[in-house]
Amino acid sequence: MEHILLIEMTGNEFEQYFTDKIQRYSLVLSQNAYEGNGDFETKATNQLNNLLPNGIQTSGHYFFNINNELENIGYLWIKKDNEKKSAFLYEIYILSEFRNMGYGTITIKKIEEWMREHELLFLKLHVFGNNNEARKLYERIGFEVAGVNMIKQVE
Repeated sequence: MEHILLIEMTGNEFEQYFTDKIQRYSLVLSQNAYEGNGDFETKATNQLNNLLPNGIQTSGHYFFNINNELENIGYLWIKKDNEKKSAFLYEIYILSEFRNMGYGTITIKKIEEWMREHELLFLKLHVFGNNNEARKLYERIGFEVAGVNMIKQVE
């Protein structure tokens, strides 16, 4: 299992990834919506298009398939910021049938190798408060809380 490969996506793979990402992100938005309701798919599409105005060619953004040498087991989206010597992890997505098998931890180690090759020092990410599984993973492998957004509905 320790043989994880990060394989850069092709344009066609990115198109499929982006379509799937819109669906996954709209679901996350709907589960974490505190400010009214709405068309979460449109919100997700707009936000992702703003982040990636040139799709896979958007400067500084990297997209990988996560492969266990036998098959694709997930996706990785990361942005490199040379000026800040950092990378921002937009998404590490392990397909459901491969979760809880250590692939997330191994993938983070592969990201750290990639970062060393690119002379990056800090890995940043955002995790929604209700994503307990991801939060536990990140804390277990050494991430620290850098800030907390909070919300309260006033009646």
